[in-house]
Order: sequence, then structure tokens, then C-alpha cells
Amino acid sequence: MDATEAFLIEFDPSVITYEEILDQWADMHAPFYPSSCQYRSAIFYSNEKQCNTAKSKIEELGKGGQRKVYVDVEPVSAFYRAEEYHQDFLDKQMSSSAI
Repeated sequence: MDATEAFLIEFDPSVITYEEILDQWADMHAPFYPSSCQYRSAIFYSNEKQCNTAKSKIEELGKGGQRKVYVDVEPVSAFYRAEEYHQDFLDKQMSSSAI
């Protein structure tokens, strides 16, 4: 079975917008190289407005077609919680390196 590693963000749009979340994602991510299913870049949306926002963000990253961007835009589907050792990964890494 193919799976993509992802994280689920539940948010209150009166506090932060979907577009602001995508802005943060884009600031930390460079999806300019193709990758396997497990590590592919993807943006998931729950409605048409979010889909359009995601596509606009990809267009912006690609500088209007000047640069190839490898990001799949898909509707939200089943989400499965990863094994416990994947949870809070960064916190666990920081704790183990402090020992």
C-alpha cells in the first residue's frame, strides 16, 4: 500500500487562515524536485476555496511557470495516525540529543 507521510492541521479560521498556513508551509518548504509517494509534497483541501488557494500558492512558488513545482493538490481523504515513535518527532530528537 502506498502512503504519504503528512500531518493534520486543525485550525480555527478566525485565528489563522488557510492561506496563512500555506504561507508558513511555503516559507519552510522547497518542492522543486520530484520525490516518492511517501515523501511527496502535497496540499490537501476540504473545499473549493481551499483548493483554489492551494493552486494559487503553487503558482506563486513556481513564479508564474518559470520554475517547476512538484506539489499534488488533493481533497482531504482518510488520515491515519502514525505509530507512536513518529509522534512529537522533533521533541523526541531534541530530548535524546540532550542526554
